[in-house]
Amino acid sequence: MLYNFVLSLAGFASGAVLGSFFEHAIHKYLLHGTPKVFRKFGYVKGMWKGHAISHHGSYAPDEHYTQDDTNKGEVLTFSWYEGPAIIASATLIVYMLAYTIRVLLGFSVGLFMPEVIGAFIAFAIYYLAYEGLHAIMHVPKKWKWLRKRRFMIWLNSHHYQHHLDPRTNLNVIIPIADYVWGTKRNLPKEHRKYSDAPLDM
Repeated sequence: MLYNFVLSLAGFASGAVLGSFFEHAIHKYLLHGTPKVFRKFGYVKGMWKGHAISHHGSYAPDEHYTQDDTNKGEVLTFSWYEGPAIIASATLIVYMLAYTIRVLLGFSVGLFMPEVIGAFIAFAIYYLAYEGLHAIMHVPKKWKWLRKRRFMIWLNSHHYQHHLDPRTNLNVIIPIADYVWGTKRNLPKEHRKYSDAPLDM
């Protein structure tokens, strides 16, 4: 029992870290720097246009980063089916990794392995946090108390920089991949008044 619990925790921690890399890759290769060969597929092209052109065009810095009359109807979240698809795809990758590792080590394998369940929970929480916090960044009036929390101010400043330069700060929630791949940038002081970030950050 304790063994399975430890594996679940390890899977959860691994899922949180992997979630950062999955988010970074999706944001970079599907929503922004999408290779032209992928844009030939209508679905991928739609994701790219919806995010890189529509979202960034409607929520452009500096005056329109938060929701106003000019961008009120713009979509801020993925389609209802895309979240489950992303979570399922990430979980399948972890399942294959866990299966391979267990076979190589001579451990038993099954359909519901605790480390995979832990990773699945982490991916689900990560995705919900992404959708919820990203929406709050652009529509702060509904969640003023949360917007003023220090961690939220830092995340919002981090994301605001992404709207200034879409090649940077591709993580919205946990910027581990941004630091690893060198895409992390700090928001210039002259823009911090628009992101609620104090000038001494």
